[in-house]
This record gives sequence, structure tokens and C-alpha cells, in this order.
Amino acid sequence: MSSGIRPIRVFFPCTGLGRVARGFEAFTRDCAHALRGREELALTVFGGGHDLTAGERRIASLSRRGVAARLLGKLVHRDPYFVEQATFAAAFLPALIAGDPDVVYFADLNVGNACWHWRRVSGQRFRLLFYNGGATTKPFTRCDLVQQVSPEHYDAALARGEAAERHVLLPHGLDVPAHFTPVTNEERRATRAALGVPLDGPLVLSVGMLDQQVKRMDLVIREAAALTSIQPHVLLLGEETPETPVVRAVAERALGAGRYTMGTVNRSLAMAAYRAADAFVLASPREGFGLAYLEALMSGVPCVVQDTPTTAYLYGSFGHRADLSVPGVLASHLERMLATPPDSAMAVAQHAWVRDRFGWDTLAPRYAAMLHACAEGRRPVVMPAD
Repeated sequence: MSSGIRPIRVFFPCTGLGRVARGFEAFTRDCAHALRGREELALTVFGGGHDLTAGERRIASLSRRGVAARLLGKLVHRDPYFVEQATFAAAFLPALIAGDPDVVYFADLNVGNACWHWRRVSGQRFRLLFYNGGATTKPFTRCDLVQQVSPEHYDAALARGEAAERHVLLPHGLDVPAHFTPVTNEERRATRAALGVPLDGPLVLSVGMLDQQVKRMDLVIREAAALTSIQPHVLLLGEETPETPVVRAVAERALGAGRYTMGTVNRSLAMAAYRAADAFVLASPREGFGLAYLEALMSGVPCVVQDTPTTAYLYGSFGHRADLSVPGVLASHLERMLATPPDSAMAVAQHAWVRDRFGWDTLAPRYAAMLHACAEGRRPVVMPAD
């Protein structure tokens, strides 16, 4: 039965949705899916690409991958992603005016800036909620509330002098099955065939942008190549970047054409890849949150990641955390992990850890509370699970 109270209207703009497969895009779609059906919320998702699902609205705009965005970026001395956001924001205005939302919930910083400027000159009264998944450290002057997804970045913001009443700590949610299902040999081989990697033998997986500076894929390659007793196949999945050709050249020199695979796949195949792998690595020195960390953990694969406050928060007592920038450290962890038989009890425990702390069943009510509080101009009283 309807309560008769008008639901909070929430707009989720995401310039890359339907175009690329980053954490921002996955978050926007997953969050909207988790919150749909709550009668107190009316959600509308906007994406810039063509590969949208039912209920998502397209905003025609230039793609950061296109020639036009690159040329225009050169003219205005900005990168193509800025051009994508600027053209998206301009085309988003009619929907913003007609839809009259209570909250605009965004992760693309320049889209939020444009909405703030529009609100300032137009008099529209929507509130701006910024999802800080990229761990930006800029002053948060053009939004009403900031969602920090890790204690590390929440504490850092307050230490910089940010007002506590404008920040909330609430982690990224995941769609986690209620029960863990062990991978079968048939499933593993079918997934490997779809990925174009060897059907048998050790497989090391890393998921993220195919770059050097952020995800350090070149480090993963060199350390895997340094293994002596085991020679795994290295699978690197993610979006290509300007640094990808350099990473590929490193792989050719260190591993050779037959011992690595690099590419971009859809999310369902990426999720299957975790279950088909024997070890997962993410060598990023810093992450805003790192969705891949938890996707790997909940899939039951043994993990080794850079030791940071955020990975300590996400992994607890699970996985292996170390300073992977030290030569030989990652190689030694991989050697031990690949030589150790699979631990089914550990896989079940990893899955339960992620489900209970970061699953949408746990977090969706807290997200709803955050959106309500933002619409009402107050700080939400929500905190992540212990």
C-alpha cells in the first residue's frame, strides 16, 4: 500500500555508462538496481553511451574515446574526459529542468561542478551528493554532501579541515549471492576458453586499467615472470589507456606471447574470470575503494594486494597484504599461493565476509537513509558495518 508521501527524486548521471567499464559505471548501475523498488525513492539513471539497460536514459554527448573529444580537448587544453563531461553536462540540463530532482548523485566531478553552477544561476533547489570513489582531495565546495567510501579517505578529508557534517562514511555496495558456490572444473575450463587462456595450469589475474602509474600492471608482469618453480599464465583485464602499449611491450619481453593475455571484457565474463583464476593481484599503490578487491575476495580466489589502510579495511584478516613495490615480494607471495592447494573453507569465509559487510542487502537501507538526509539538507546517521 502506498504511504501517500512523494518519493525522493534522485538523478544518477554517469558520463561513461554504456561506454566504458570502470568502477564508477559499475557502481551507478548496481546502486540503482539495489535501490529500485523502494517506494520512498524515485531513481533515474543517465548514461552517455549506447549500451544502456532498461530504465536508463541516454544523454547524447561526445565520448572520451572519440576523435572529436580529442580534437576539442586540444583546442581548450583539456583532456578528452573533461570534454565528455562538459558535453554531457550541457545535454543533461533539459532533463534536470524538466525532472526537477531532489538529489543529483554523481561521481564525475566536472558534471557536478556544472550542476552546481546551473543551480547557482537558475534557482533550482536540488541538492548535490558526490560519490568520492576516486578519492579526490580537492576542497568539496561544490556539493552539499560527500560520500567517502573508505575510512582512510574520510579521515584524510577531516584532517584537511573539511567540515564533518558534510561527509558520510559509507562503502561501495556489491551484489553478493547469499551462498558461495564452489567453481567446478567444467565451469573453470569453459571460462578460460571464453577468455582465450590455457584451459589448465596456473592462472594469475589482475583487473583494472591497463596502465603503469595507477594499477602497476607492468609490475605484475615482471614479478610473475620472475617465478622460478611455477610459470603461470598472466591475465590482465581492463580498459585500455595511453600506457597500454608500454605494458604490452613489457609483457612481450618478460613473458612472451604465449604466457600472457590482455584485453577488455564485459562484466559478466570478468566476474567469471575471478573464479577461473588461481591467484588475484592488484598492485595499485592507492585506490579510492577498489571494487576489484572485493569482487576477487567474494569469488573465493586467493588474493595478494598492496598493503594500505583501505585494503586493511576491505580485507580484514583475509588475503595477503604487502609492500608490492619491493622487488621480489609479489613473486614470493605468488609462488607460495600457487603451490598451495585450494582451501574451500577459506573461499566460503571470504565470500561471507564480503556479503555481510559490503553486500547490498546490508547497505541498501543505509544508502536510502543517506539520500533522504541529503534531500532534507542534513547529515545522515549511517555508518558501514563493523
